[in-house]
Amino acid sequence: MQNNIYLSNTYQYEIETTILAQGNDDEGHWVALKDNIFHPQGGGQPMDTAWVNDIAVRIRKQPNGLIVGYLPEGVTFSQENNVVARVDKEKRQRYAALHTAGHLLNWELRRFGWLAQKGHHFPDESRVEFSMMEGDVTPFDKLDSQYIEDIVNQSIRSGRSVAIKQKGDLRISYIDQTEEMPCGGTHVSSLDNIQHFSIKSMKFKKGTLRISYDAQHALI
Repeated sequence: MQNNIYLSNTYQYEIETTILAQGNDDEGHWVALKDNIFHPQGGGQPMDTAWVNDIAVRIRKQPNGLIVGYLPEGVTFSQENNVVARVDKEKRQRYAALHTAGHLLNWELRRFGWLAQKGHHFPDESRVEFSMMEGDVTPFDKLDSQYIEDIVNQSIRSGRSVAIKQKGDLRISYIDQTEEMPCGGTHVSSLDNIQHFSIKSMKFKKGTLRISYDAQHALI
């Protein structure tokens, strides 16, 4: 069984491990590691930039749930030898900051009567799409982007913890004093690891509010 470390530890960027399996398919030759730190694309988050023994690999999640790295043509590894897996530290941190910021934006918009339906947490194109909740809703033309940005940044400055929990087969992301959200992505460990949160635009079309935003990870 694969040990997916990235699910519980965003900040492990390198590990020495063994090869769990290798194989070939339409995309090429792949390798699966016993201890896996690679996050595949999914849940609105891009895949890690990753290497095995300093050889760049493309990360995919197979239909059976196994996370693999596709190797360049002609490259193979010996099943008996240990390998060193590594991810791009800066990108991993940025993705985590954007993902947690998206969850926080989702939570803060509740006070205005808007509920997140979809998130996209890629650098330079991060956004959350909202629909109106029942009851008291602040209409789009009354929403103040600067006020919302200030509210989110106030929460970020609180430094509240961000925890990952496993409930049966369900993985949960929980920002302290908010609510539990099912999520398979990487997250910061506390809100003060996020910096430079800003709202880039707010648009409303066919009943959907789209808020585009940006955020960085603090230096650690």
